[in-house]
Amino acid sequence: MKSAVFDIETTSLSGVGGGILLCVCVRPIATGRTRTFRIDSYKYEPSPDFGIFERQEKDLLQEVLGELEKYDLLIGHNIDNFDVNFLKTRAYRMGLPWMLAPLTYDTMKAFRRTGYRTVLNAVGKPSAGMAMVSDFLGIDQLKTAIYPVDWWQAVWGNERKRLDAINEIVDHCQRDVRCNAQMYEILLKADTVSYTHLRAHETRG
Repeated sequence: MKSAVFDIETTSLSGVGGGILLCVCVRPIATGRTRTFRIDSYKYEPSPDFGIFERQEKDLLQEVLGELEKYDLLIGHNIDNFDVNFLKTRAYRMGLPWMLAPLTYDTMKAFRRTGYRTVLNAVGKPSAGMAMVSDFLGIDQLKTAIYPVDWWQAVWGNERKRLDAINEIVDHCQRDVRCNAQMYEILLKADTVSYTHLRAHETRG
């Protein structure tokens, strides 16, 4: 079974309105090498027939979906609630076919299934954010913070500021998939129900 950790970075948590896909990192478990897709890799001259970043985002999304379709299992933190559905929403808006039907292993859900407890969040529940889970599991803290100004500069800044912002966002995304790959290996052993389920799929595959 081919497995990969992936993470996306966007300008908004919604897949419509101001939600633009900026960066996707995919890290196959077999190779441990991250492949990075970024919106500024696609170059177009301004055109009155297209919106800002319309062609770039569509190219980015097409390439990302083609890469993700190679895997039987996609791993990520909160991917069931956010990443997969965001990509699906953008594909619909862009008129792109949606062919993904993988198994998913959401490390946020997995951590909660284990029953481990971290510090309480604002609503009194143990935090399952990546930084807190990494801290609990004893993983080197790779998590960084991205602030609203970074998203703003990535879209509306001048050429130099856009590049700096995208580079920071890409670094953040790459760190997340490296961290999540380590989390997956640890959590899978404690998450006995999903461990048995995934190993059964590997045997059949």
